[in-house]
Order: sequence, then structure tokens, then C-alpha cells
Amino acid sequence: MGAVKIITMQEDELRDLIRQETSNAIRQALAGQQDELLTVKQLCERIPGLSRYLFKKLEEKAKLKNTRGKYSLQSVKGAMQSH
Repeated sequence: MGAVKIITMQEDELRDLIRQETSNAIRQALAGQQDELLTVKQLCERIPGLSRYLFKKLEEKAKLKNTRGKYSLQSVKGAMQSH
């Protein structure tokens, strides 16, 4: 087992580091699934026939998960097919 080290840093630096690492982990997990996190505007551009109005209705019906204002492309497509 390696030596234990104590590191000191500012709280906001730690918060930014945690945000950055969690964002990277989410991106890597989605990349492995051939998925992307997209904004509503990007989803409407990528999925034919999807408008903001239809997306809002679909979001309520399918209870889509929001990650910092972005949604999984695969989950939106899946929700459209099932609803």
C-alpha cells in the first residue's frame, strides 16, 4: 500500500475539480453506449419531427432525466418510440 498524502486546496477549486471529473465520467460512459448529451435545441435539430413543444410533452410523459440542461439522445429516441 502506498503512502498517505494530505493535500490542501480551496473549496471552490475542489468543487470545480469534482464537477470536471464527474462530467468526464458521464461523457465516457455515454461514449461507450454510443450516446450523447444534447440540449433541447440540438435534439430538435437531430431528430426529425421533434419540436420544443413535443419535447416538453414527451419529457413530462416519459420523465426524461435532465443533466445540466442536457438529455440523452438514446433515451429521447427510446421515449419517442414507446410513447
